[in-house]
Amino acid sequence: MSLREHRIWVVGAGFLGSVLAEACREEGAHVLTIDPAAVANLRGSAADEAVLRHALTRMVPDIVFCCMATHGGTPEDYRQAYLEPALNLDHMLSGTRVVFCSSTSVYAGRNGETVTEESPALADSERARVLLEAEQVVLAGGGVVARLAPLYGPERCELLRRFMKGLPNLPGEDSRMLNYLHVEDAADALMLLGTQAWLQDGIYNVCGESFSKKDIYSRLETIFNLDSVPESSEPSVRGVSDMRVDCSRLVALGWEPICTVEELAREWKGEA
Repeated sequence: MSLREHRIWVVGAGFLGSVLAEACREEGAHVLTIDPAAVANLRGSAADEAVLRHALTRMVPDIVFCCMATHGGTPEDYRQAYLEPALNLDHMLSGTRVVFCSSTSVYAGRNGETVTEESPALADSERARVLLEAEQVVLAGGGVVARLAPLYGPERCELLRRFMKGLPNLPGEDSRMLNYLHVEDAADALMLLGTQAWLQDGIYNVCGESFSKKDIYSRLETIFNLDSVPESSEPSVRGVSDMRVDCSRLVALGWEPICTVEELAREWKGEA
């Protein structure tokens, strides 16, 4: 994998986009970040064609990474963050490799089953339908969709934060399967998907590790020498996913996650 001299747009310079942009620069790429709110080279939304026209005057990309996020939000927020940028990029750029960050939350896994890229998606809300529509725009244009497991990193892990503060643990039964992905492993996966000219276009799951709720809380109790709170928090409006995300298709390309939640827990314990 080599990014040297590549011209890259990173659309969305938040938690993931900022890490990805820095990793690309370290590999020798020329990077332009675009974001309406976060610190970026160009302030604005990719849902606005004028912003992208301005970006083209500064750099014509050969790779575009779409790392937008809504942190919840309404269906309109989803359209502005995902669908409109996908449509604009498809309309304005030709011959540019687009890697679009989606979510494993689109899968219908609710009973602990293993999901692959061929598993059915669940368009059970307007937000999910918008996200899946954005995926289809990217795929129809010859791009790649990376369905990411929930992200965590050095200063962000809801699982560990709740445990250390003695808050109710995550919703669901003890047998519920959880999936996590370190932000640096996510960035490595995206760079691989963006640089392999021979790569088959399509959907790739990206997941660092899977474990049951009972297993991870048992490990955290051992690491911190603390008992977890017996109560569970209420499920979100999206319900409780329960599945094991298979990413063997990506692993077969040479990607290997190296970070673990347990490793981060030990780091947080040392800093506490």
